Amino acid sequence: MSPKQTTGGRPASAVGIGSAVSAGAGILILFIASHALTKEENSEFLSFWAALFFVYGVMGGVQTESTRAASVVALKGIANGRRHPRLITAGLISGAIVAAVIAALSPVLTAFEFFHHSEIISLGLVLTAILYAGHSALAGTLQGSGHWSVYGRFLILDGLLRLVCIGAAAAWSLGLLGLEIACFCALGAWLLLLAFSRVARQSLQVRADVPLGKLLAQIFHAVVSSISSAALIVAFPLLLKLTTPAAVFEQSAPLLLAISMTRAPIMVPLQAFQGVAIAHVVRAGSEGWRALHRPLLILLVVGGLGAVLAFVIGPSLMLLFGSGYGVSGMTLALLTLASLVMAVLTLTGTATLSTGHHRAFSSGWASATAVAIAILLLPLPLEVRCILSLTIGPAVGILVHLLALRRPPASSGSEPAPSGPAT
Repeated sequence: MSPKQTTGGRPASAVGIGSAVSAGAGILILFIASHALTKEENSEFLSFWAALFFVYGVMGGVQTESTRAASVVALKGIANGRRHPRLITAGLISGAIVAAVIAALSPVLTAFEFFHHSEIISLGLVLTAILYAGHSALAGTLQGSGHWSVYGRFLILDGLLRLVCIGAAAAWSLGLLGLEIACFCALGAWLLLLAFSRVARQSLQVRADVPLGKLLAQIFHAVVSSISSAALIVAFPLLLKLTTPAAVFEQSAPLLLAISMTRAPIMVPLQAFQGVAIAHVVRAGSEGWRALHRPLLILLVVGGLGAVLAFVIGPSLMLLFGSGYGVSGMTLALLTLASLVMAVLTLTGTATLSTGHHRAFSSGWASATAVAIAILLLPLPLEVRCILSLTIGPAVGILVHLLALRRPPASSGSEPAPSGPAT
């Protein structure tokens, strides 16, 4: 597969279909929750949803580093392979570490009654860290090894399994806790894939391009950036909950839903295509990140058109979730533009990681999150704080990444493979 093919043709089609199904399933889940729960319960559910996907996002660091490592191995092979760990092993070790951190923090969640069912949610998040680490390592290995059709089916399986479980919980009127527990069912998607896919099982044998210690260090940098990116992309409702009076936050479901609805059409496909982009840049060599200029241009055009559509038809679409979910067209348009800035940050981050700048990768996301949180602490109206936080924070992160991309790639071990024959 040539670098050109890596971002087009069957790979793009497989990932595109998978990401479309995944995004559609996510939107249907939010629709189901808005009708199965009261507005106050839905605010709580959206907070839980953010916490769950925050853990997913953190484990995304395992996926991006597994993609990079598998891409290098597919292109160059590895010497003394027995000294290098299997990617699934390193992923599960990372997941166990994150699970231990969550377990250590769970008494805080319980003491402050952060969730209505803090003990159950905390246990579920601990299990999520371990199981989703395996999911992420497998997904990254499939991407880096070029098994795009299997990865596309993986995306579909994950999204539909979650949708079916939540739909069943809503149909049986299991309430808030029932919907929350149903969300955990999708953690078994990668185990189902292993049971039915020979390619997936073979991917468990893929080893890294560096020894375990160095791989875990690189995963650490990827996870640090993933903590920051997840905080902004999927866990923003949690940040809002921490910086907003309880009485105000209980009425914030329309705004939280608007953030999700303006973000999903841009971010879900982009995040699904990250592995394609990483593999492409790695195969193209140290200047491969320049090939992302075209996707960046497409992103800007799509985001601009999306903002116009959000302004014109967005308010009507929001009312499909219920009469209490009214949001102005201007707010929806500005949130769409904020999602566009976030998408550009994601793309520059992908380029930074792919060219071996692991520290700059994490620094960009950490800077974006720090600025975003600082803005949320300002004494401004809720909508204004959200829009400024989600726009200015990512813009700072983009600047950090662009400054790093002007420098030569990092040294061997974290540097992508030089240009050469494609696999």
